Amino acid sequence: MASGHQSEAELENHLIRKLQSIGYHYVEIPDVETLNTHFRAVLSERNQERLKGTPLSDREFQAVLNDLIGAKTHYQVAQILRGSVVQPTGKINIKRDDDSSLYLEIFNGKQFDQNIFEVSHQMTVEGRHENRYDVLILINGMPIAQIELKRQGVEFTQAFNQIIRYRTESYAQAKLMRLVQVFVISNGNETRYFANGDGELNSNFMFYWTDEHNNWLNDLDAFTTTFLSKPRLHSLIAKYTVFDSSDHKMLLMRPYQIYATEAIINFTRTPPFGRLR
Repeated sequence: MASGHQSEAELENHLIRKLQSIGYHYVEIPDVETLNTHFRAVLSERNQERLKGTPLSDREFQAVLNDLIGAKTHYQVAQILRGSVVQPTGKINIKRDDDSSLYLEIFNGKQFDQNIFEVSHQMTVEGRHENRYDVLILINGMPIAQIELKRQGVEFTQAFNQIIRYRTESYAQAKLMRLVQVFVISNGNETRYFANGDGELNSNFMFYWTDEHNNWLNDLDAFTTTFLSKPRLHSLIAKYTVFDSSDHKMLLMRPYQIYATEAIINFTRTPPFGRLR
C-alpha cells in the first residue's frame, strides 16, 4: 500500500516499480523527440514483415503521423486506434516512396499480449511553461494513459487542472499525446480515472474503480494491479469504450457497466447446467 507520507517523487517511483512488477517495461522518454523516435522504432519492430526490410523513411513516418493524427479530432483518432467492431485492429495505410501501398498495425484489439506495454515518467515539453508529465503508459510506443500524482492532502482539482493545462499548452508540440485515451489522478490513497476527449473535460466524470462486488479500489496499489493490469487496461481500450456519435464523444464505461457486460458474455459462453439443448 502506498504510504500517505510519500512525496510526489516517491509515489511516482513506487508506481513505476508496481507497474514493472505486473509486466510493464520501463523506457526512458525525456522529451517529445524521444517519444516520436521511440514510437517509430516500436512501429517498425511490430511491422517487420510488412516493411520487408525497408525501414520507414522520414517522409513515410510523417505520413503515418498525418494519417493517425493530422488535423483529426480526438474522437476520430480514438476510432482509428481501435479499428472497428468487426475488425478490432488499429491500422494505418500509407503510400511508400516507391508508390506501393503499406498497411501498418498500430494496435491489436483482440489479444492484449500481442501489444507492447511500457511505462515512462517525467517527459518534459517546453511551451509557454515547462510541462512535465508524471507517468505515461505506452502501448506499442503510443501514450495511451497519463497519470498525475499528488501527495496526500492535495486536492484532486489541482491534478485535474494540471491535466487541462497540459492539454492546452503542450499537445500542439507533442502531437502523439493526442493519443491519450484515459487520465488517472491519485494521491496514493485516493485514485480516479476519466476519459480524454475533445473540448472541455468535466471533473464530474472522474470515476472510482471497484471490484466485481462494488468495493472501491482507491489505494494506488490496488488500483494499479487491477485497473492498470495489462489485460484490464487493454480491455478498457479495446472493448469498454463507447463512442457517442451524436455528440462525437468517447466515453469510458464505469466499473459496474464493465462487470455487467462481462457477466453477460460469460453467461452466454458457459450455459448453466440443466439448460435444454
